[in-house]
Order: sequence, then structure tokens, then C-alpha cells
Amino acid sequence: MSEPDLIQLTLSDAVSLIERGELSPHRLTEAYLARIERLNPVLNAFLTVMGESALRQARYASEALRRGERWGVLHGIPIGVKDLIDVAGVQTTAGSDFLRGNVALEDAYVVQQLKAAGAIIIGKTHLHEFAVGATNVNPHYGPARNPWNTDYSPGGSSGGSAAAVAASLCAGALGTDTGGSVRVPSALCNLTGLRPRAGRLNLQGVIPMSWTLDTVGPMAHTARDVALLMDALDPQPVGKNGYTAQLDQPVGSLRVGLPVDDFFWLETDIQVVAAVRTAVERLAEVGMRPVEVSLPMSEEVLRAAGVISLSEAAAYHRERLSTGPERFGEDVRTRLEWGAQRSAVEYVLAQRTMHRWRTFLKELFGQTVDILALPTTPLPAHPIEGSEGIAAAKTLLRFTYPFSLSGLPALSLPCGFTDDGFPIGLQLVAPEERRLLQAAHAYQGITRWHLRRPIL
Repeated sequence: MSEPDLIQLTLSDAVSLIERGELSPHRLTEAYLARIERLNPVLNAFLTVMGESALRQARYASEALRRGERWGVLHGIPIGVKDLIDVAGVQTTAGSDFLRGNVALEDAYVVQQLKAAGAIIIGKTHLHEFAVGATNVNPHYGPARNPWNTDYSPGGSSGGSAAAVAASLCAGALGTDTGGSVRVPSALCNLTGLRPRAGRLNLQGVIPMSWTLDTVGPMAHTARDVALLMDALDPQPVGKNGYTAQLDQPVGSLRVGLPVDDFFWLETDIQVVAAVRTAVERLAEVGMRPVEVSLPMSEEVLRAAGVISLSEAAAYHRERLSTGPERFGEDVRTRLEWGAQRSAVEYVLAQRTMHRWRTFLKELFGQTVDILALPTTPLPAHPIEGSEGIAAAKTLLRFTYPFSLSGLPALSLPCGFTDDGFPIGLQLVAPEERRLLQAAHAYQGITRWHLRRPIL
């Protein structure tokens, strides 16, 4: 496979080529590893490249196909895994100084699911330290870089996963999403990224940030790619009930709600506003009906989400904060110390806000809309030089954190570019992952934003 062909390849394309015998898993893995060797020193997308084991598994996968065997929906597909998620025999650093050399004894549940579906784990991707941030500017391992402009952040905390997929270093990747850590880097790197419903995917073997809000989510180029990853990750029966099997279901009857509240628009880049509003108009072209809605609790919910997630993060890291606070990056330590200072009363009130918010959205989806559409981030990617982690997180997570607190699935997909060439993300929220993927797939059927690739 030539490099130009590899760059344009989606996960779904790779699956089809392998199924038809036109591409071997071994050749595909070799091509990705060659590109990793050339580009990872610049992008810093992978903290650990599992070249030897990936090639070995690719040979096994190729031999199995010659015997007429197919292991699953991801047979022979190289996937990156965020270095917060355990892969047996490989270190899980969580992007931290504390966990250098921390070798996992067994695979996380989601990695078990990937392997059972035939995927090849090609490496562990970079992240914001302990996932407590949104820039991937990491004092211990250096910053991951955005393939669209390597002077800029890919977002975080799953920035390495996003950079790896956007730069065609792997076919897809896993991230984690607490406040927006799959959706934000997907938006800033022109990917489709899904935060599944709370509790949808088992978190065994994933280092936590917030027990209440943590999820694992897939990241890839298209809604079809993400649906394939969900078919592997979600242990429910596939076939006619699978995510890809239902992807082409009609969406023409769906009501799409566009918030009118100033919270979503007043401090948002005008090019982001224009792209998102145009995207909603394009959704109307496939039959969806735009509806104006108000989400008046959003500011209150944003603060509550921060109280819950950072209080829980501080609880998880309480011993490290006590014995070695200097080993944290400055922005992460500051956020954890803020979380440690929240009172029990604040935490309980935040939980109450969460329950009121969930009740409000349940009624909204039951009576008024089927899906919500809004910007993923208020701004496109920002420069790494001079980046201030706390301020950046406050800005980048503004529209994703509230929907983490909802417990509902949310998805970001490409919907445009700024005049200077940075991707813009559209965030969709709905009660079911399938509905999100169906709407995203319909939108990608009439637009071409997701087809663009960075030039490296």
C-alpha cells in the first residue's frame, strides 16, 4: 500500500479491503509502523509503540485469513489505545511521572474486547497527565501536537489518540472522556469521536479521573468507523442489533434542537458559530427538523461537573497529593488542589444539580427534541507555546462538560474549517448511541469535511 492510499484510508475501508483479500493485516501494520517511525518524533502521538508485538499479531491475523478464519469485525486492524488503559505486558504511565515503568498485568476490559474482535494494538497514545486537562501539554513527556499545525494543541486529554488517527498512524483509537476528552480532541483534529452513555462500557483496567463521569470512547474518521469500533467494544449481541447494522436507518423524522442560550454563542468564535449553524441546516436537508430550545441550567451544570470530577480526582490522588505534590505538572496539581478544597456540602449540591439536569433533559428529549446540536468547543485549536492549562481547560470543556454530567451519549464530528485551516466540531447529544451515529452518518453522506486529511 502506497502512503497516499494509506493517508486516505478509513477504518471501514481497511476492514473491506482485508475482507476482500486485497490487503493483508501484515502489510497494513507495516505501513502504519513506517509512518509512525517517520512522524511520531514530530507529533509525539504515541508514548509506547508496540511494533514487535503488533507485527507478530498481524502475521497471525494474515495466516488466519489464509486458513479461512475471521476473528471478528476488526480482524487485522491496527488500533491505538490511550495510555490510561491497561494493555498486558506494556507500561501504563497515565502521562505521569508517578507511573513510569508501571507494567500492566492484564488487559483492560475494552482491550480484551478489541482483541476478541481481531484488532491489533499498535501502541499506547499520549495524554494530558492523569487525564486532568484538555491540552495534552505534558511536562513529563512533552506535548502531543496537532497534525493540522504542529505548533498547535490537538486538545485533550486524549490528544495523542486524536493526533495518531488524524495523521494516519493507526486506523482508530480509544480515548477516555470525563469532561470532554474524546470529543474535544476529535473536534480539534477533524475526527468523529463518541462518548458512550455512562456505564455502557466496562471501565475495568482504566485508571480513573472521576468515578461518576468517566467513560471510554472510540475515535476514528467517520461515523461508520466509530460504529464498527462500538460493535467490538459493546458486548451486546451484534447482527441486526449492531451499531453498523442500524447505521443507515432513516433520520428524517428526527427533531434536532439548537440551543438559543447566550451561554453557547456569545463567547464562541464566529467561524465556529457559522459552521455549526450551517451544519444544522444541512441536517435539515436529510429531513431532520430544526427546533430552537433553551438550556437555562448550563452555567450551573458546568460548575457542578467541575466540582464532581475534580473532587473525585483529588480523592483518587490524595496520597500522591500528600506525599509528592511537586511531581504533578503545575496545572494538574492546581486543579487537584482545587478539587481537594471542595466541601462535602458543595459536592452534594453538585450531585443534586446533576439529578435536576438529568430530569430536565429526560423531559426535553421525551417531549421536544430527539437530538441536540451545538458546538463541541467554543474555539478551534490554540498554540502550544504559552498555553495555560487551567484557562484552556475552562474554555475547551465549556460545552462538553455539561453533557458529561447528563450521563447521555454525545458525539463530535467534523463540520467545517476556519479560514486558517483548523477543524471545527459539531457536538450531537441524544438518549442513544445509535441515534447519534445514524445522524452523523447521514450528515457525512452529504458533506465532505470528514474526508480532509492534514498534510505532513
